[in-house]
Amino acid sequence: MNKNNAEMALIPTILCGGAGSRLWPVSREQFPKPFIKLDDGESLLQKAFLRGTALINVHNVLTVTNRELIFKVEDDYKEVNHRVSDSLVNNYILEPFGRNTAPAIAAACLEVAKVHGDDAILLVLAADHLISDQQAFSGAVERACELAKRGKLVTFGINPT
Repeated sequence: MNKNNAEMALIPTILCGGAGSRLWPVSREQFPKPFIKLDDGESLLQKAFLRGTALINVHNVLTVTNRELIFKVEDDYKEVNHRVSDSLVNNYILEPFGRNTAPAIAAACLEVAKVHGDDAILLVLAADHLISDQQAFSGAVERACELAKRGKLVTFGINPT
């Protein structure tokens, strides 16, 4: 695939794991932070899923999780699936046990390259982030995709306060 091709696949990749220890007792090993429901009734995981699927031309979502959480992930997605395209494909990488962020991203890169080709764009989304401005997020992703199409690695961050 040509790197200048505007139709490069954008694959939102949600990292959903964690030990459930930081917000104990609200979160715990079998109920880590991504599954905590906020005041609007949605979990952080659901918000990440909806954020990724709201982007233009997203047809696949890849989730990296573990064997103990896969059914909770699927249940969370089912609760909000009515708000996404019927043609959306959900794929999963199941880690036998948590290896932290970098190995999860590496596994996702290998899987996306195998399924979608070397020129696919991987958008890594943490399952426990709260981003309330979808329009600003979408704009940032569009700008990042333009850089990625030119072979750049793009990271997002915020100015610390």
